[in-house]
Amino acid sequence: MKFLKLVAYCVTALFLFTGCQSSDNAEIKVKMKNNEQLKEIADTYTYEDYKRVLEEAVAGADKFEKDGKLNKWIIRTLAQEKLNYETDLTDDEVLKLAEKSLEEDKVWKSLAEDKYDVTVTEDEVDEYIKEGPDTSDLPQMQAYADALGLSLEELNHNFDRDIYEKNVMWLKLKPELEKKYGITDNNKQVEKYEEEVEKQF
Repeated sequence: MKFLKLVAYCVTALFLFTGCQSSDNAEIKVKMKNNEQLKEIADTYTYEDYKRVLEEAVAGADKFEKDGKLNKWIIRTLAQEKLNYETDLTDDEVLKLAEKSLEEDKVWKSLAEDKYDVTVTEDEVDEYIKEGPDTSDLPQMQAYADALGLSLEELNHNFDRDIYEKNVMWLKLKPELEKKYGITDNNKQVEKYEEEVEKQF
């Protein structure tokens, strides 16, 4: 699934849609690298390249807060800046984007639960992670874990669990959106649901 691949791509290289930072943020204009530049990174970056970028993101996030609720979102934002953005973010922009991503994640999940009755169990999330992310041999995944001082399993089951929970929820949400909108195209379903999420703000 293209959407889930996008989520996994975001997570694994920490330019996590999950989702990924929006480039059309009303307050902060972020210019993305073009597809050619992104493809070059995906094709040429080694474990060492990803580890350097991710270690810089982790170190950079610690100056904002080391163990607070925003820490992982700040790490993700800084990694996206280095890997995906042409725009250089100010400290204030990093914080605002991290806060917005955290809030969007909460709204995304609460809307799925409240409006579509979509819930997932801990076991379902664990099973999803064991069958997918835990089996990954992508260099960016291991670099991400190493930069955080975690095993791959700790990264997947703890640090990034929120993203995989969202993936599992999406699998249950898709049929509901297909019924509601009469569309099967995954990207269009994503767009429709993102519109619903945006209306909550």
